[in-house]
Amino acid sequence: MTELAIVYALFPSAGEAHDCCRTLLEEGLVACTNRLAPVISHYRWQGEIETSEEHPVLFKTRADLQQAAIDRIAQLHRYDVPAVLAWPVSAAHAPFVEWAKAETKR
Repeated sequence: MTELAIVYALFPSAGEAHDCCRTLLEEGLVACTNRLAPVISHYRWQGEIETSEEHPVLFKTRADLQQAAIDRIAQLHRYDVPAVLAWPVSAAHAPFVEWAKAETKR
């Protein structure tokens, strides 16, 4: 197990995904983000089945910052209940781990 975590979130637009990535990078909550291609999401919302295009992002951060990153993403997000999830990184290239730790706030 490393000291890193991946936080995953979905956004309603590429612009909102971009803005959130920039904010978390500027605030030192994450070391790197990966904006992925749009996806089609199917989900239940308020008793109805919905379908929408969403923009997924992977946020790479220190494990001890993952909850702060989740909270900040939720704060910036326009959804009432944004999908923001995290999982630990079980293994990683050691130089990348050191770089990610150095690039996040202390």
